[in-house]
Amino acid sequence: MSFDIFNPQVSVVAKGLEGKMILVYGNNSTGKTKQATRMKKPFYLGFEDGIRAISGIPFLPINNWRDFKKINKQLTDPKNLDKAKELYQTIIFDEVFTAAKYCQDFICKKFGVETIGEGNSGYGLWTEYANEFWFELDRLMKAGYTLLFIGHEQRDKDTGQIVPKGDVRSMQPVRDNADVVVYLTSNGVDEEGNVIKSSAWFAETKDFFARSRFDYIDTFLEEYTAENLEKVIADAIEKQEKEEGVKAVSFEEQKETFQSEDLDFDQLVKEINELGSQLAEDERVEEVLEIIEKHLGEGKKVSEAKKNQVEVLAVILDELKDLQ
Repeated sequence: MSFDIFNPQVSVVAKGLEGKMILVYGNNSTGKTKQATRMKKPFYLGFEDGIRAISGIPFLPINNWRDFKKINKQLTDPKNLDKAKELYQTIIFDEVFTAAKYCQDFICKKFGVETIGEGNSGYGLWTEYANEFWFELDRLMKAGYTLLFIGHEQRDKDTGQIVPKGDVRSMQPVRDNADVVVYLTSNGVDEEGNVIKSSAWFAETKDFFARSRFDYIDTFLEEYTAENLEKVIADAIEKQEKEEGVKAVSFEEQKETFQSEDLDFDQLVKEINELGSQLAEDERVEEVLEIIEKHLGEGKKVSEAKKNQVEVLAVILDELKDLQ
């Protein structure tokens, strides 16, 4: 893909739950884990032990961030991706607060400090934590998985509003990037003592936090189930199609609109050398060297560039083309 502001991509909405992030939170016994494991092709990441009473679900226990990174590498490895996605579609994080703590502990050990608030000249390592957490989640979403985070609730000490459990900075990578944040409320039991399924909320009120990226989503779901969660999102996308006259596409089609230019290291080196030679014949050697050294460093040559400098080489080539 080439980048051209006069021929831009046009944003599209993708059908289904592929590549989407969902945070479901609420009190105990609201069906968070049970319904999560009923989503399409679930794979349960046990940051907690919430699956002990549910059988038949593929899972792995997560005892530290290293465990998760190792599993994530397998889930997103291009060599294994098709095979992995035949088995799994919904990656369940139970629960998000513990996942965040493990990630923070990983960052603390990486930088040799005791708490995430230390380091960085007293400013803390929150940015490093957020970047690490989001990098791993982004890999999963770009691979086309549905990420479903389970969270507990707590009351914000300043506003009194019910929010997902965890420090705001701790929850930020999920809370701010989730396509849907669902708050569950219990409906108790019926006259015969049977548990009534919880209800779900998709919009914020003064009493609790919830949100959705989908403008046409129903803000309340009487009976929360895995099937109803998927349906309420599908219905929201369908309503958007009708109201705005847009056409929802597949995840793969949407993914293509977010791709950057494909960069080939060897091809870039070849083109830079060829163009540099042409410009040298026009007695513009000094301009060529100035551009190369500006990006690679004084005295550096293109032949000394490393593979991980492919984007730098692309910039050099663009600037050399401007000299033509």
